[in-house]
Amino acid sequence: MIYSLQGKITHRHLHDVIISIQGISYQVLVAKPETFPLHQEVTVYTHQVFREDDQYLVGFATLLEKDVFLQLVSVKGIGPKTALGMLTKAEPSALISAINQGEITFLRTLPGIGPKAASQIILDLKGKLVSDEGMIKPTLFPPFLEAKDALKNLGFKASEIDHVLKQLPQDEKKSEVIIRSALKMLGKVS
Repeated sequence: MIYSLQGKITHRHLHDVIISIQGISYQVLVAKPETFPLHQEVTVYTHQVFREDDQYLVGFATLLEKDVFLQLVSVKGIGPKTALGMLTKAEPSALISAINQGEITFLRTLPGIGPKAASQIILDLKGKLVSDEGMIKPTLFPPFLEAKDALKNLGFKASEIDHVLKQLPQDEKKSEVIIRSALKMLGKVS
């Protein structure tokens, strides 16, 4: 998995940016292309999406934005493009607040979100995005994020993955080891 890209933004389009890294250019779908400065060195946090008929990178200016996106796509019926559309219209902190306060009306104003989807988002994520300090839960270390993404792509539920990852040693640095250990534990759970 590609955790992040560091390079220069050479082009901005309506729904994506082009980032150039040592002669290779990557097209990355983003919520707000205008937030990425042209011709400057930037870090874009990424999530790879693999579909039967498509493969693309989704990018984020902050880890908070990426974390909210990953939580949104863990909700049944919310795909990567819908989650990205939500982040186009609302800041991550506004989404966290709306979800935790059960504001269905606010969520329904976002693109692609109807009453059923809004209810499902609140049901699945209420209270999960905020810690005691009022901030988002600490982001997992890169190897754990890579493992989580890989396990999601294998079809495991986010709740199952989170439960298993919490039980593994947090100082492990190789995502392959984390994935193998998690698969063993998930095999026992199923």
